[in-house]
Amino acid sequence: MDTKHCAVDGWVDAIPAPGPRIGTATFDLIVRPADIDALPDDAPDTVVTCTSGDPRITHELLNGIQPGDLLRVTGTLVQPQPPGEAARLTVDALEVLDTGLIPVIGNDRYQ
Repeated sequence: MDTKHCAVDGWVDAIPAPGPRIGTATFDLIVRPADIDALPDDAPDTVVTCTSGDPRITHELLNGIQPGDLLRVTGTLVQPQPPGEAARLTVDALEVLDTGLIPVIGNDRYQ
């Protein structure tokens, strides 16, 4: 299994959800290649499946992050074994770089 510590910038695809274990959150990040101008117009974006168990990050994901928000996430990236599956990133730091134009829902969704 190929892993590395890295930072990834991307857009939140859907409302983050509680993760598979108590105190975790999960979401998909849509990542565009840095050399997008060199790629064909129909080149697909990359989907990175992200999970965090850090209580502060989990709280922010479940109460403040909306689809369309641009994030920088830092953590351990695991490349998928079968090609074509989503890479997985365990997030240990999160920074909101920009917010979506229209809020999807209020911040009280998980209270």
